[in-house]
Amino acid sequence: MSMKNKGRHFTLMVIPHTEESVLSLRIPLFLLQLLSVLVVVSLLVAFVAFHSYWKVPDDNITVEKLRAENRLLGEQLDLLASTTEELLAKVEQVEHLGHEVRRMVELPPAQGNERDSLGAIAFNDDNLSRVLPGRGGNQVIDRTVMNISLLQDLLLQRTEEMLQLKEEVLEYKRELASTPSIWPTRGRVTSEFGPRRSPFTGRREFHDGIDIAAPRGTPIYATADGKVSFAVYRRGIGNYIMLDHGYGYQTIYGHLSGFAVSRGDTVNKGQLIGYMGNTGMSTGPHLHYTVFVNGVAVNPRDYMP
Repeated sequence: MSMKNKGRHFTLMVIPHTEESVLSLRIPLFLLQLLSVLVVVSLLVAFVAFHSYWKVPDDNITVEKLRAENRLLGEQLDLLASTTEELLAKVEQVEHLGHEVRRMVELPPAQGNERDSLGAIAFNDDNLSRVLPGRGGNQVIDRTVMNISLLQDLLLQRTEEMLQLKEEVLEYKRELASTPSIWPTRGRVTSEFGPRRSPFTGRREFHDGIDIAAPRGTPIYATADGKVSFAVYRRGIGNYIMLDHGYGYQTIYGHLSGFAVSRGDTVNKGQLIGYMGNTGMSTGPHLHYTVFVNGVAVNPRDYMP
């Protein structure tokens, strides 16, 4: 402070309403300036203290809120970890179910599916802790992310395998429906498949089917799904029907009295196709039934319950 300011002063005079003497008080200027500075500093200190007093509780509330949110996040991560474990187990169950279905329908294992469990990763002591998330650990997030990534790959792979299995099962059902497996008619078997003595010449011959005798007009049924290749008369076997079932199977129904289908018709297993008769070379009403596999006559008994 300069000497000039130190020499200056203010005079404060107090004049009473009575006849008492006037009170005069001299205040140096620098002292008044110092007092002003002290007042300003005091106000600033009071403001900072007041603001800090109200801010501290807010900070405490914010910290507690963050802690609560952190606990909630931890619980959610824990639940997510547990859920991914359960999903991985369910994927493994789906895979086992697929194996069971394949065994039930006698299908070979899926290509590239020879593994113990869960895709290319087999659960063992070395990688179990790496794959399955341990709840409460510091690596729970990384483990959960790993499981989610694994699940995405496995679900895509399992979806493709299930679609393939579905198509294979449908194909198996089509082949099963196209395989002769029921009796073509009701009646008494009068001649078996194999060598026999001809009822016309008395000579030994090979009988390529079985003969089932019943009254004329007895219904004749398709023994498997197929398509009518022939429904005509031929010398010897008389009126006959040939069905092509696909998968190498064909069946013949001979000596019929009449037809219930025509050439080119599609038939289902158990569908009426004709009637028993005595046409052609026959000693009485009966059905001559033959089963071919890849063009070779086989014993129809092998395809009858």
